[in-house]
Amino acid sequence: QVWARQYNGPDSEGDIGYAIAVDAKGNAYITGRSDGRGSFGDFLTVKYSPAGTQLWVDRYNGPVNDYDEASAIALDSSGNVYVTGSSRAIADDYLTIKYNAAGVRQWIARYDGTGNEYDDAVAIALDASGNVFVTGRSEVLKGDVDFATIKYSPTGSQQWATRYNGPGNSYERPTAFTVDQSGNVYVTGPSGSGIYSDYNTIKYSAEGVLQWAARYNGPEDLYDYPTAIKVDHAGNVYVTGESGGPNTRRDYATIKYDSRG
Repeated sequence: QVWARQYNGPDSEGDIGYAIAVDAKGNAYITGRSDGRGSFGDFLTVKYSPAGTQLWVDRYNGPVNDYDEASAIALDSSGNVYVTGSSRAIADDYLTIKYNAAGVRQWIARYDGTGNEYDDAVAIALDASGNVFVTGRSEVLKGDVDFATIKYSPTGSQQWATRYNGPGNSYERPTAFTVDQSGNVYVTGPSGSGIYSDYNTIKYSAEGVLQWAARYNGPEDLYDYPTAIKVDHAGNVYVTGESGGPNTRRDYATIKYDSRG
């Protein structure tokens, strides 16, 4: 063990790191949730040097002094830091923050879905031009939850927001996504209701136009849950996760799609 560091928030209550990233110099960045005085939870982002020295820390408390929680982090080659998660307003919104290398906020972007209900960003990615992509789950009505994916410019302006509603207004929850070298976006997650869910994998163009959506229903027609996605240089898409098999309970289930889905 080279070093271990603790962060204790101002209320000496719950502090939870949910995501970590490391840059080319060995600096470590952690983001998550930290209870504040009088608030249920704040975004918390910390940067440590390779030696474990705390270089900066930033807390974000949302507009109603309520529940705010970061869930994902990304870095660019210039040392900028991007975090995303959920932040309470009337309901929960996506919240995305960009910091420079010194930990100074460059912009803050919120997304409130069409139903003004529960919106929770779960993943973030960047393309080669510095555009920022965020995906998560967005509730229209209770029990009717969509994939919602957003593209922001390098200055934080929303370029597009697109939603995917599965058959029968089912429950969609992204679990992984990635962006290829051309800026195409790939999202995967379970789609269905209760224990009946399929893999649901979607490709969007760099302009946010749906290119294809592919579903996988396992041999038992029950619980199919994708957890990771990758794209190769030829545009082939690989998805893996778990799927109920005949008399084998839960199995690995891995799928390769060509560039057309």
